[in-house]
Amino acid sequence: MSMEDSPLYEVEEPAPQDATRARILDAVFACAERFGLGRTTIADVAKEARLSRQTVYRYFATRHDLLAALVLREEERLVDQVRKAIEPHAGLRPALEAAFTMSLKTFREHPLLDKVMATEPQELLPFLTVEANPVMSMGMRLTEQVLATRASHVSERLRHRAAEICARVFISYAISPPDEANEVVAASLAELVCNGLTDGGKS
Repeated sequence: MSMEDSPLYEVEEPAPQDATRARILDAVFACAERFGLGRTTIADVAKEARLSRQTVYRYFATRHDLLAALVLREEERLVDQVRKAIEPHAGLRPALEAAFTMSLKTFREHPLLDKVMATEPQELLPFLTVEANPVMSMGMRLTEQVLATRASHVSERLRHRAAEICARVFISYAISPPDEANEVVAASLAELVCNGLTDGGKS
């Protein structure tokens, strides 16, 4: 099965353990909104989720693992929104604009991201910088799927490089959103990517 045909992740009826895991992550999110990420403890999470601390530890051995899972879960939700925004667009440029606009909108409207970056960035930055591989990989895979289905004439090497650049740009925007309107930034980025692929394809 090719990359463009393979789903980003399977949608299945959640198993009981998956439901418990989601319940724990929902509790982390609620506690982080209430207390801040830095002050959220395993005990807080267990109380919010109405589970024992031992149950939380069975799913997440450390507080670090818990926060990493939360970041990845929020990234998965972003990817799902972006995929839906892309679906109506057969052309590369409108698909990229839709993807970039939705990403920027989600960053700016996320109920926790701005708060954490403004008050305790040290709690989140490691997951978006030195430990960003899972987030990067997910963003790159989605972008490569978009490019493979809408710019198949471009070499795989160049599509991969473009996907990596896009993922890195959007991690930087998650950390520090641009000042201009979402649509303006999205249009400029889509133009840059399309022009780069066109020029690169000729060389």
